[in-house]
Formats: sequence, C-alpha cells, structure tokens
Amino acid sequence: MSELFLFVRPPRPLWPYNGPSTAFWPPLAFASLAAAIRDRVRGVRVEILDAPALSMGWRTLAAELARRRPAYVGIGEEAVSCVEGLRIARLAREGGATVVAGGCFFGHTAPDVLATGLIDVVVHGEGEQTIVELVEAFRWGQRADLARVAGISFLDGDQVVTTAPRPLIADLDRLPYPAYDLLPVASYGRHSRNHPDFGALELSRGCVGSCEFCVLWRQMGRLVGGRLMPQLRTKSPERALDEIQRLHRQFGRRYIGWVDPCFNADPRVPGRLAELLLAAGIRIGQSAWIRADGVVRDAASGALERMVRSGMNEVYLGVERPDEDSLHGLNKTVTLDATRRAFEILAREYPQVYTAGSFIYGLPGDTPATMRAIYRLSNELLMDKAFFIPLTPLPGTPFWQPELWDATGVRFRQFDFLPSAVADPARAALDRALLSACALSWTGARIRSYLRAFCCTDARRRRMQWRLAVRSTGFVCRALLRAANGEGTAGAMVVPRWYES
Repeated sequence: MSELFLFVRPPRPLWPYNGPSTAFWPPLAFASLAAAIRDRVRGVRVEILDAPALSMGWRTLAAELARRRPAYVGIGEEAVSCVEGLRIARLAREGGATVVAGGCFFGHTAPDVLATGLIDVVVHGEGEQTIVELVEAFRWGQRADLARVAGISFLDGDQVVTTAPRPLIADLDRLPYPAYDLLPVASYGRHSRNHPDFGALELSRGCVGSCEFCVLWRQMGRLVGGRLMPQLRTKSPERALDEIQRLHRQFGRRYIGWVDPCFNADPRVPGRLAELLLAAGIRIGQSAWIRADGVVRDAASGALERMVRSGMNEVYLGVERPDEDSLHGLNKTVTLDATRRAFEILAREYPQVYTAGSFIYGLPGDTPATMRAIYRLSNELLMDKAFFIPLTPLPGTPFWQPELWDATGVRFRQFDFLPSAVADPARAALDRALLSACALSWTGARIRSYLRAFCCTDARRRRMQWRLAVRSTGFVCRALLRAANGEGTAGAMVVPRWYES
C-alpha cells in the first residue's frame, strides 16, 4: 500500500466571539498543499483530518492516527494554538511519522521548533512547490538531499540548516484547485444562519502594505537585497469565478470567506470578479478584510456597488489607531480620513453590509487616556462592531524577542488577540481602562451606533449585531470580574466540551 501524507488540524479552543457553527474555517492551506501532492507525486496518498470541524477530541484523534498510520504528518498552527501543534507532533512522532510544519508561526520559529525534537522539517513561506520536492526527497533521496529543497529548515546533527529562499509563485492561476473533496465540507457552517454552508477561498496572496504588526504580508513577501518586501499577486477574475462555481455547484457552498490579508488591494480584479458573478447569475454571500482607501476608490468607480450586488455583505477594516502619528509609527498607509470616508460610504449607501473595525493598543507610550481615545473613535466611526487587539509580539514581526519562546507552547495561549489583563502592570492598566470604557462609557455616539445597527432594515445585519453584542457583553463582564480578582483573562479562549474526547 502507498504511503500516506496526512495533514492534521488538531482540537483547539474557540475564539469567544465565534459561534460553534462557524468557529473553524476550512483549512484552505491544507487543501492547496494536498492538491499539489496529489497532482504531482505518484505513490503517495494524501488525506486531511480536520478534528475541530468534526468535533473530534484528542482521544479520538490519537486512535485515528494509530489506525491510519501516516508516513508523513503536516501541521500548521497559529501562535495561540502552538501547544496543540506540538501535541499532535508528539503523537505523530510516537507513531513513527515524519512531521512537517509550516505556516506563519512555525515558519518564523524554525530553530526553536526543531530543537524540540518533535518536528523534522519546517517549511517557510508558500508551500505548494516546496512540499512536492520535500516528499520526493524523503522518498527517494538521502538526508543530504534535503539541502537541495529550497525554502525549508531542518537539523543536521545539532546544526540548523536553512536552505535558499523559495521564489514566490508568480502565476496563481497555475495552482491546482484546492482539494475540497478531502475536507468534511458539510461540517462548515452547517447550522449557521449568518454564514450558511461556509467555504473559504483566496483571491490573492501578499499585500501592498507592510504594517509592522502584521505577519501575513511577511509570510508571502519577496526578498529584495536581503530585505523582505510586500508583494501582491492576484488570481485572474476568471480563475476566481471558476473556484466559486466549483464550491457552489459541487459542494453546495452558499457563503464564501475570503482569506486574503486585503481582498480589495488590487484595483481591478475584485470589481471584475463581481461582474462575472452577476453575469453568471450567481449571488453568493461573502466576507473579506478590505482597505479603507480601496473602498473609497471602488465606490467612485462603481466596483463596490457590483461587489455588494454579487453578495459581499460583511467587511473588516483595520483602523488601528486614533492618530496619524502612531499610524505612521506602525507603517500603516491608510489615513484616518480615508477610514472615516469608507465607513460613511458603507453606512450610507450599503446598509445591508455588516461592518467591523480593528484597533491595536499597547504601543510604547500608550496610557489609559489613549485607550479612552481609541474607544471614542470606535463609537464615532459608522461601524457595527469594533475589535480591540493588544499589540502581540508575533514571531516574524519586529516585536518578537527570542526570550519569548516557550518549548511547551503554553505561553502562546496569551497570543489570542484579546484584552488579557496580563501580569505587566502597564498593560493591565490599559486593559482595565478599555474594559471599563466598554462597560461604562455610554456616549451619544455609542448609543446612536447601536440604534443604527439594531434598527436597520437588513435582518442579517440586525441578527449579527445582537449576537455579537451579547457575546461582547459576556466577555467584558467576565474580564472585569477576573481583573478585579487579580486573575487576569489569559486563557479567555473557550475550550469546547469535546476537546479531550
């Protein structure tokens, strides 16, 4: 029987703002990597085991690994779920599998991860070409042949070997179609009203911006003279339409979550894709992260109107800060003026679109007064929901420090992008100021923002506002109680009942 390459997403906690029906998006990266192996490597079977989508706990997952006996196991975790990544790596190694890790977290912590002895190879950046060469090197070559595979790190004795960088894939249309047939497709959004029959797709890779706090553009950036630079690559509208049609017709998907760091970065493709969807008679719900200046641009050209008509009904904009100076300090290239105009356009002309904005705090020099200014701005902007994210020292960003590494992964539970009232007194003061503002600051602007959403004519937008308001209220109350008791809120992720089952 041929060898099995098994991609595994292990059990993990839920972000507290997500409902269980849409807590876990389809792992699109695994589907893309699996398709590359299936298309180009003979004699290797490939499967994907998405434990969270199946409500599969650790005991069942261990039994599945023992039953399937994979020769290779592929993993890729975010920082907050590093502990689960290391746990599945240990199980895989105990079963005799070779473990390959990739993604934004493992790709930027390769020496530390390899030193755990749980992972054999770390893949950096895009993996579709790398994974094919890597599997072939494992099967037919010697250990020394790994050095000829670009874009990886591995141990040679006690030495970490990092091979030459892998060039970016220039033409995304040449990628194989993601292997959605290997995923438990019916599980995604099965019981969701807001995101029914959910699917995930990418229109582009990379970004046009280079925000200091963001690791996504670095994951798919290009090296220029030894310096990493942002690089946007976009699929053709025709290829994107084909992928949507496949998901819609073959797998019954009725809602698309675009995973792009910035869906509307390209000024041409999103609007043209919307035209093609409308011409094909397809109107499918969509959500995406978008740039505010792109909203203003697309509103003027008519592209935004076509995008909304074709189904775009949920957008997320990175606001980040209440002043231009700190935006510049983060290398953020969208101005506050553009952000205000974008939310005004969406609120005035497209009331059926649910809008959310993200804000970052915890920069050097931030004070409780800064937190109150951020909170005031979140209420003044015409958005439905604001998310407040502590500046997180993600590996790969300038904020990461080697001493933050924890070989158990437990420390990274704090990398959950939630106000956490951690032990640092300065940071705890910021969290308390934010949580207090959420609970006590009922300005006219805030009341009007709630009335706009609760009284709007679109039923979906009203429903989302009520649900997120309830979840937010619960989170704030619990966080304030824990802070008052000196407990902090680290570990605010929700552990599902089936986690250990």
